[in-house]
Amino acid sequence: MLAQDMDTLSVDLEYYTTAQIDSIFQAREQEVVSDYGFKTTDTLLQVFEKLEMEDNKLGKWKAAMGLEAENESLNSMSLSSLGITPYKAYLAHQTALHNFDETSTLAQISRTFSIPIKKLKNLMGFKVKNQEHHSIQLLGKSVEEVIEVIDDYQETVHNYGWAVTLVGMLVVFSALIITSIVISQLIYLNREKKPKKDSSKPVAASDAKPKEMAADTATDPDRDSMIAAITALHLYKTDLEERRKLALTFRRTPTNQWRASAVLSMPNREMNSYRRK
Repeated sequence: MLAQDMDTLSVDLEYYTTAQIDSIFQAREQEVVSDYGFKTTDTLLQVFEKLEMEDNKLGKWKAAMGLEAENESLNSMSLSSLGITPYKAYLAHQTALHNFDETSTLAQISRTFSIPIKKLKNLMGFKVKNQEHHSIQLLGKSVEEVIEVIDDYQETVHNYGWAVTLVGMLVVFSALIITSIVISQLIYLNREKKPKKDSSKPVAASDAKPKEMAADTATDPDRDSMIAAITALHLYKTDLEERRKLALTFRRTPTNQWRASAVLSMPNREMNSYRRK
């Protein structure tokens, strides 16, 4: 039964948007004229002042009506000469303030504020299909109600974003801490176990501790004397060899070059000895 009522309401809305749209616009235009007190003969600047908008919104308001935002000569022209109705000026006023107006559809608002259409419909309490293509005016929602829904959603998304960021940071730092602990424990995996020494076996001389050897050496004076004598003899022998090397270097035997040349081959001498024979 509820599904049939929803389908009937959807059909009524489609008929309502096609058959009575003009009468709705005319009724809203009369409401705007009576609420704000401007007419088609008023200039653009006069209408802007009656709408009580901030000065920095003038260009955006003119752009919403399809006019040149930087053209100041348009400010002194009337609405009728510009082909603008009071209701159109009012819709441009809403667009300049909120980035949408009461004739905007749910799909347009969803794209403007990056809100999923299903989420927007749930927040506004709509569950009938194809309602995203109807204006908020036909759906019985005012601009103020839609703004409140958008603000609540953005605040929720902001808080949710902080929560996701904190959870992500905790996960990353936890993973780094666990990784550092595992890496620090890897050094114990491949460590070789030292064999236990058997106290019953005698300790070899080479395995004796340096402290024990030093103690034995300190208590044996004959061994110290022998080491000192050997060291002195080695130093004396080394000194003698160094002195001999110096003597050979600086005391060379004098040589006679004429006698040394006798060992060389002399061809004239050989020829003379052959003739004598």
